[in-house]
Amino acid sequence: MIRKQEFQITLKTLAPIHIGGRDNPLTGMENAVAKIRNRLVIPGPSLKGALRHQMERYLIETYYDAQARRWPKERLALQPCMASAGKVSEEEAKLVATGKYRQTSDKGDIKSGCAYPSGYGICPICYLLGAQGLTGFIQVPFLVVEEQADALYSGRMDRAKGTIAHGTNRPYELVREGTVFKGTLTILISDNLRGWTFGQPRRLVNDQTPDWWLESGEWSAERILDELIIKRLEAIGALGGYRSKGFGQVQITVKG
Repeated sequence: MIRKQEFQITLKTLAPIHIGGRDNPLTGMENAVAKIRNRLVIPGPSLKGALRHQMERYLIETYYDAQARRWPKERLALQPCMASAGKVSEEEAKLVATGKYRQTSDKGDIKSGCAYPSGYGICPICYLLGAQGLTGFIQVPFLVVEEQADALYSGRMDRAKGTIAHGTNRPYELVREGTVFKGTLTILISDNLRGWTFGQPRRLVNDQTPDWWLESGEWSAERILDELIIKRLEAIGALGGYRSKGFGQVQITVKG
């Protein structure tokens, strides 16, 4: 038997927003917004990435010892990873070097990901969102609205003339301020077949668990739901591209 709990997510744009979709050759739009059957959407991966970022930020700001530039030993199981499938970027490597994120290596290349059964188990974020071949407890939705997108244009400035450079005018779509998107977040509460319960360590081979951070009993299901999911979703303040142009500000509310 599988039990799930649903939460309604409402996202309101506080500024124009652009989350890229596939170019539409019929409209000639070079930078289209994401749509499904002509309905505007905020894709699940975009929302999931923003949620992961907020979870990482919260754990680091709360538990990382910035003065000592290290994680306290008793909190190492809470240290997040970048869930990187490949070598991290130069900028990401700097964050890993400070000890803020977990570090793994492969033939000298710096990577950042959870490792099980070695290390300190799977981090809280990968426990919730999935990693290492184990599905997570959260199903992040696509957020949908029945609205049409508007079109704007952008171009490169010719600095000598002080005008838009010839041939650089590029059309792109946007979603206007005040648009409301909605979707349903689903959380797996229990799965009797696998013996998994939300907020409890998962038992795998030989009754071992990858979820070391839950062994102390400090994190209840209610605390995880409140601190790591709902409040982190509501902390998301920006999504999408063109942020240097003033795009992307959003407000998210979550109701059970």
